[in-house]
Amino acid sequence: MKGLFDTLLNKIRPIVSARPRVLAAHFPPDGLLYHYSQYNLLESSTLHIDAGQVAYLIINEQYTPAYREGEYPLDPDNIPQTETADILFLNTVAIANRLWQSAYQPSQRPLDQPLSGTYSVSIHDADAVCRTVIEHQAINLDDELIDQWVSYTIDHTLINEHISADDIENQAEALQNFLKARLRTQLNAQGLTLHDLRIGRRPPAAKAERERRAAYTETPVFAPARENAAPAATIAVANSATVSDTPRSPLSEDKIYYRVHHGQQIGPLSALDIQKLIDEGQILARDLLWQKGMTAWLPAQAFSHFNWN
Repeated sequence: MKGLFDTLLNKIRPIVSARPRVLAAHFPPDGLLYHYSQYNLLESSTLHIDAGQVAYLIINEQYTPAYREGEYPLDPDNIPQTETADILFLNTVAIANRLWQSAYQPSQRPLDQPLSGTYSVSIHDADAVCRTVIEHQAINLDDELIDQWVSYTIDHTLINEHISADDIENQAEALQNFLKARLRTQLNAQGLTLHDLRIGRRPPAAKAERERRAAYTETPVFAPARENAAPAATIAVANSATVSDTPRSPLSEDKIYYRVHHGQQIGPLSALDIQKLIDEGQILARDLLWQKGMTAWLPAQAFSHFNWN
């Protein structure tokens, strides 16, 4: 009798113990991305999504509709033609506070230490983030992928604008606002909202250099050195208002404009000067302009009185 009981118990034990595996995200502090790589869909499992999270199955560079709060049995019969899938979890309620570091070095005089700082970001469009992760084939990087996006955008901006070591050391607040505006636009397209960006504290420049730059210009490079720079939404609204059928007023000869060219502030310029540079192709729609009285730089296309035809 005892032998028969042991035999039955051995047959039942695998059935009892074969509970579905629960797949849940284990986000680190301030984490936004978490993944399972090439998960075996033939294994009995349940997808568990907490409030404020979404998840996607990524199969052959295609993703399923978002799974939202709840539990979802992963039945292979409902996911045909594959045995494995990447599973991407996104935290849509957290604001991540992270570090960034740039590899940029000015050509004329290198920096004593790398340019670095902090940034805070959150997810506003989970589908856009998922698409971008797939395009970069970088699901294994998790939050480090966002760090790479931020550092790359900063490096790319500094290189294109030929930012000098003097600008970095003496105009840190203005540069910070300039980079913040650029990053907001870039990250917004990837489904991310940039809440803040800070440049780390750097050793002060020599007194003579500070005095020289103070005497050189009474307006700062890149943007007025104010913390309350216009948010990305302001730029977006301005951009959407550039196309208008209303007649343009005559361009003024008052020299109230400044532009950034190869990392240098150029101006003051009149509206006629700006229009001439636009016509010659020296100012592009995305190039930044500043007008007296503004609190932040805006793309040239945001100024509706210029003609881009």
